[in-house]
Amino acid sequence: MNLKVGRKTLLDPDAIEYQWIRALASDGSTDEMINASIRRCLGGSDDVADRIRKVALGLCPVTELLRLLPNGY
Repeated sequence: MNLKVGRKTLLDPDAIEYQWIRALASDGSTDEMINASIRRCLGGSDDVADRIRKVALGLCPVTELLRLLPNGY
């Protein structure tokens, strides 16, 4: 999977990575464009990228994202 952000970042709703995703969404980027950007810049699988986007936009809780990650991440 090779995710380039750590658990601490994923748990921080004010993390710059989440702010960046919210900015992409507010600029009119499609879900697919945002997910592709997440995969390219932050790493992760399609499912992880989609879940990161949803967490950033308040569409799902971070626990759903954490369930996709390896144990101990």
